[in-house]
Amino acid sequence: MSNSDIQMSESDFFICVAFHEMLGLSGTEEQQKLDRETAISIADYLTKLPPEDKLNPAAMANHITAFCQQPGNEQLKEWFGEIYDRLDEDGIDKLVKKTGDPGKKAYGLPITGRDIENEGRDACQDIQKWATEIKPNKDSHQK
Repeated sequence: MSNSDIQMSESDFFICVAFHEMLGLSGTEEQQKLDRETAISIADYLTKLPPEDKLNPAAMANHITAFCQQPGNEQLKEWFGEIYDRLDEDGIDKLVKKTGDPGKKAYGLPITGRDIENEGRDACQDIQKWATEIKPNKDSHQK
């Protein structure tokens, strides 16, 4: 099964949108909290991802959470979690109503309603564009 065959969950969508917002790509004030060193670290990580994952919200959600959970990124993880919780504030309540218990089976629920698969892909595209613009040119730092 290729990454393009992986079905995006609602959680994947919110992870990508929260990260998009954290980077300041949603026209919010959030980016002010992102220092230059952290931005460069994020951009470096994102530009090294496999090409087939870069526009796949399900794969990107895994990469985003893996980055936020790396040692030294505790503040980033906390801030990301706050944005995620604000965006999906009643998501867990919806899952409890639908499934009774938001255990492992809840994470695989397909997305219904508006076409958030395209919105998730658009967020990933913006994130990748941001990463290539932020990542410093290696030649400019050589002495």
